[in-house]
Amino acid sequence: MLHECPKVRPIVTPDDIVRAGALLAATYEAERAVPGSPVTDELIQLNLAHTHRVQYTVQAIAEGEGLDSPILELAAVLHDVAKLDHRDSNSGGIDTWHHHYRGSALARKIVLAELGKSVAVADRVAAMIETHSDIPFIRRYWHSAYGASLPSPQTKEELALRDADMIDLLWVGGFAKIIRFRQIPGTAFYREDGGDIQKAIASALTSFYESSHVLRTPTARILAGPRISMVEAFCLELSGVGSLEEFSAAYLAFLNRLGISPD
Repeated sequence: MLHECPKVRPIVTPDDIVRAGALLAATYEAERAVPGSPVTDELIQLNLAHTHRVQYTVQAIAEGEGLDSPILELAAVLHDVAKLDHRDSNSGGIDTWHHHYRGSALARKIVLAELGKSVAVADRVAAMIETHSDIPFIRRYWHSAYGASLPSPQTKEELALRDADMIDLLWVGGFAKIIRFRQIPGTAFYREDGGDIQKAIASALTSFYESSHVLRTPTARILAGPRISMVEAFCLELSGVGSLEEFSAAYLAFLNRLGISPD
């Protein structure tokens, strides 16, 4: 009599990913509930939408590169879990500079305690998150502020997560997101640009091109090509923009002409 081989339970299941998403949303809501918090519903929605897109993109990269998609998706869902940690008083509600290592520690706890995964799985997820911020403008900040380097991706899955995160900047919505963040009063970005929308656009374009050079996986580079061309076309329409409101109107008009829904 033949016996069926027992089915091996996946290391990370779809339910784990859904639960991680709910924990991410709850973490953001807890940040907003702190008295005096600068975290707004708009910031929460922007970051949740970004997370969803990174999760989708990392699936495509995993398929193209032959990587473990479920654990990459779990890391993608949690990669910005500390992004709205505003313990730095002048963060404006967004922790751009430190969320990779704060998020790595928090995600490790979530994977272990909330999802009940092994130390090995928690360590893999934490390593992906810790290295996902190794990009030019954050590197510059760490060298300037701390005289230190950022941890760099060392494995294919770590590169895949960073590429997926970068790709979300490499489209019109990601470009617009950078500009919105640079226009939030109280942030280092706002002070750097002096609140000037044209300076914010120029700074965002610099970050955009630098990010495009970070991509390492062949799949990510293929995905990025049409996105870069679209942003370049959009930038040709921004020379007369004088305020964030005018920028937002130009952004929506551009998307409308292309039949693309706003992020």
